[in-house]
Amino acid sequence: MTQARQPQCIQNPERIDAGAIRAAIASGQQVLVQFNTLGEPEPLLADLDALAASCGTALTIRIYGYDPRVFDARILRALPHVASLSIDCHRQAIHLEALGELRHLKRLSLGVYELAQADILQLDNLRGLAYLNLGESARNNIDLAPLRHYAHLASLAIEGHSQHIDTLASLPALHELSLYRIKNKVALDFISAMARLDRLLLQLGGRESIAHIEAPLLKKLEVIRVRGLETLGDIGRFPLLQALWVEDQIKLRHIALGPNPVLERLNLHTCKTLDSLPGLAALPALRQLSACETMLDIDALLAHGLPASLTHARLRTGRKTRDDAIAAQLVQLGYEQARPG
Repeated sequence: MTQARQPQCIQNPERIDAGAIRAAIASGQQVLVQFNTLGEPEPLLADLDALAASCGTALTIRIYGYDPRVFDARILRALPHVASLSIDCHRQAIHLEALGELRHLKRLSLGVYELAQADILQLDNLRGLAYLNLGESARNNIDLAPLRHYAHLASLAIEGHSQHIDTLASLPALHELSLYRIKNKVALDFISAMARLDRLLLQLGGRESIAHIEAPLLKKLEVIRVRGLETLGDIGRFPLLQALWVEDQIKLRHIALGPNPVLERLNLHTCKTLDSLPGLAALPALRQLSACETMLDIDALLAHGLPASLTHARLRTGRKTRDDAIAAQLVQLGYEQARPG
C-alpha cells in the first residue's frame, strides 16, 4: 500500500516548543501534536492555537482515545484558529456542534464509534473543508447528502458510511477517494461520474467486481482485502494509470493489463490464486514490479514475460530457499530490488 510521508509526531507534550515546530514546518515537514488519555491538552491549547493561526494545515492537532471517558467537544472552543484537526478513536462524544465554531478548519478527521449526530455534516463551516476523513461508527449512519455543498473538498476517506453516497459524484473538486468497509449491496456506480477522480482506494468491505467502474483520469488504484472480489476488469480502461496496488485478493485469478501507456509501478501481494497477467510484457513504461505470494509462473516471467522498460523487480513465493534463488537470478539479469511500497 502506498504511503505518504509521515509527519513529525509530538505525543502528549508537557509544553509546546513553538520554535522547534515552526522550524520543522519551515523545512517542509508536517507536524502532528497529539494527546490521548495519558495527556491533558487543555493547558496547552492556547499555545497550540497561536501556532495554528500562522501554521495553517501544516500543523495538525489530534485528540484521541478517551475511551471510556466521553469526549466533550467544547474543549475545541480554545482552538478557534485550528486548520487541521483530528478527533478520533472515541467511543462517545458530546457537544460536537462545537466543530461548527471553527471557522478556519480545512482538514478534519472524525471518528466517534457511538456517534449520535448523523447530520454532523450540515455544519455550515465544514463546507470549506479540503480534506475529510469519516471513521467507522456503530451504525455507520452519517448522512453524506450535505457533501453536495462542499465545493472545495479535494480528498475524502469514508469508513462504512454509505447513506446518500452517490452525492460524491457531484463534488467539483474531489479527486482523491478512499472507501473502507463499504458493503457489497452499496452500488459504486457513482464513481464513474466523478469528473476529476485521479486516486481511488477500495479496502475491506466486499463485492465481486469493479469492472464497471470507469475513471479516465485515474492515476493510482489500490484494491486491498475486498471480500469476494473476482475481477478488476480490463485495466486498460484507465489510460492515465501510473500505479496499481492489489493485495489480499484470494479469488482474483487474473489481471488484464494494457495498453496502459504510463503505468510505472505494479504491486501484487498475497493474491494466492493469481496466475495470469495478460498484457504485462507489452507495458511500455513499467519500471517497478513487486509480486509476492501469487500463483504466477516466475520462471516463465523471467524467461519472456517482463517488459523491456522494467528496472526494479521483486518476485517472491513465500518460500525462503526459492525466494533467495529468484532474488539472485534477478540480480544476474540486471534488475534492482523493487521497493514493496
